[in-house]
Amino acid sequence: MNAVDDVRDLLGGLDPARDGRPGDEESRARELTRILATDRTVGNGRRRIPRRRLLLMAGAAVLAVAAGGVAIEAAREPRSAWAATPAILTFGPPASDERADARLRHLAEVAAGQPAPDRPAGTVEHLESANWFLNSSISGGRTTSGVVPQQWRSWRTDDDAGRMIKKELPPTFRSEADRREWQRRGGRVGSSREVTDYPAGQFHSGWSGAVPTDPTALRAWFTTGMTVDVAPVQYLEYVAELAGVRLLSPAQRAAALRLLASLPGITVSGTVTDRAGRAGEAFSITSDAHGLPAQYTVIVDARSGSLLGYEEVLTTTAGMLNVTIPAVISYRSYLVAEYAVMPR
Repeated sequence: MNAVDDVRDLLGGLDPARDGRPGDEESRARELTRILATDRTVGNGRRRIPRRRLLLMAGAAVLAVAAGGVAIEAAREPRSAWAATPAILTFGPPASDERADARLRHLAEVAAGQPAPDRPAGTVEHLESANWFLNSSISGGRTTSGVVPQQWRSWRTDDDAGRMIKKELPPTFRSEADRREWQRRGGRVGSSREVTDYPAGQFHSGWSGAVPTDPTALRAWFTTGMTVDVAPVQYLEYVAELAGVRLLSPAQRAAALRLLASLPGITVSGTVTDRAGRAGEAFSITSDAHGLPAQYTVIVDARSGSLLGYEEVLTTTAGMLNVTIPAVISYRSYLVAEYAVMPR
């Protein structure tokens, strides 16, 4: 992350993620990406800095943009190319005529009433998810993008040790010409596998220890140590990130849903079949708090109160990102949440 730190140093106090949650590099990287993709800035009353100036401040660096991280590459001059993004989900009629807050509180009661998962001796939290990120390089006002599917598997012990395995599948492109341009710039076109082992206290260290079972306590837990105000949509994102790295008990799932129910601006999007073919109910917040106007959606299983997925869709403008509006720029599907033996 040294190159990312260099860019952050160049941005100095203009980086709204500088005072963000300690250890939450994923969120910090996403915020920095959005600054460079638009001429808006995040924060309360912070002055707007033109996009051109921000790009110049970053020097001869190209940001490889992904919802899950940022990589810095040497500046080249890629031509513009429209990225091939997934189809927009189709929402059906709502499951009830309840408002979003009431419906989420109902689903919280469903979650709270579920039995706790069995935990055989010698097992740890085990989660698996399928993720999709738009990965873009921006240089000289031009953008080249590829679709980067990822598979995440994690194991976490009670003392916050663990293992994370991230497998990147070959990126996809709209055309062979786009692929060649990607390769010319040095972009990866094959698969990769990264295994990270964490000592005690270090697994996703930003959110260590027991997850609160009270929504007010959960809200405070998410922002422990932060010195900036958090937009409502950020709590929705925190819940989505948490579901991807922690095995939540029925009471913890209920707290997360009650927290979502309290967020200003949350609406019912309708019933939906998620990208893993499962039926769920979708709830969204539309916000430009991160710079680009986007709809942020969580999908909930009405039978268990479990989170099935999360999506981010640009709604009105793409900034410098070369996508056709509306455009899915990230999604996560939570596939496995169970207790299992830690692999050796």
